[in-house]
Amino acid sequence: MPGDSTSRPGHPSRRLGPVPWYHAGYNGLSVVALTSVPRSDDSMIRAALVRGALSCQTIDELDRALNRELWQIGYVARIEHDPANRAVLLVEISTGR
Repeated sequence: MPGDSTSRPGHPSRRLGPVPWYHAGYNGLSVVALTSVPRSDDSMIRAALVRGALSCQTIDELDRALNRELWQIGYVARIEHDPANRAVLLVEISTGR
């Protein structure tokens, strides 16, 4: 498996760059994209994540803002807590349309 890959059972994915988010006790977002997301869209996705994260201070606001930004470019985000690092939120990007 390549060094930039991570896996969750049944969901092969690759890591994208982290996104800073210093609210609600977190230090950032750890972002992964499912394999159905083309690498050529990574910069658009990252820009949407940064725009969405800038205005949010709670996880609920973050979830709505990220999905609003990503929906415009054809993706959705699923946010979950990282059991290995409680200071980071996991964000999984997938095709939404």
